Amino acid sequence: MKTETILLDKERNVTLTAYLQETEGEFGFPARPAILILPGGGYAMCSDREADPVALCYAQAGYQAFILRYTLRDKGLWPKPLEDYGQAMSLIKEHAEQWHVAAGKIAVIGFSAGGHLAACAATMAEHRPAAAILAYPVILKESADTYAPNMPYPNEHVTPNTCPCFLAAARDDNTVSIQNSLMFELALAENGVPFESHIYSYGGHGFSTGDCWIRTAKAPARLPHWVADSISWLKETLGELTSQGFQEVPCSDRFPAPF
Repeated sequence: MKTETILLDKERNVTLTAYLQETEGEFGFPARPAILILPGGGYAMCSDREADPVALCYAQAGYQAFILRYTLRDKGLWPKPLEDYGQAMSLIKEHAEQWHVAAGKIAVIGFSAGGHLAACAATMAEHRPAAAILAYPVILKESADTYAPNMPYPNEHVTPNTCPCFLAAARDDNTVSIQNSLMFELALAENGVPFESHIYSYGGHGFSTGDCWIRTAKAPARLPHWVADSISWLKETLGELTSQGFQEVPCSDRFPAPF
């Protein structure tokens, strides 16, 4: 595996870190799926707990993993973070051949405020992902306005062209209420957008991958399963990568093409 960090904007300290794995040769396929990781932190920081540990989980599943450390609110207000996402996605697609990325199979994953950014990417970005994973995302006005002014509320922007989504959250989240995930799911359902949801009975906020060494609240032993479940869901949504290449997506007519 090779790692590379690219400076996207020096003044705002925006970076894209790539975890890149080999293809062809022993592997037998020319490209891998990719995932763009958007850590949380209330738009005041980009959490380390929701960056490298997440990248390694998806890299182990065969993905080229990218971590975007986007513009924080002390460096610039909305829509700078969404512009950073667009720049990162464009860069990944431009370097798809060099980085061995299947350009049509790039997913995004976001946590908390990063979940807000991922939901905006899924609903309104110019370069939309093929799938979005949202972990305890900020969605509603009551939550979004707490972190930064004049940000969109993603549930209001869901359309039938929104990409398939996977959500994970805990019922007892006292930082970003569960209503955020539920209202986004309702908007997805009303627009016929495929989604899967895992709401755990407890686990608080910021549980990241859910492993004991990384989460800060008590959680059921099954909570870490959400990562493996999201990877299985991605296989169904994007097609599973095998030594012969990608398998056909089951029920592909259910999934809108990414923008």
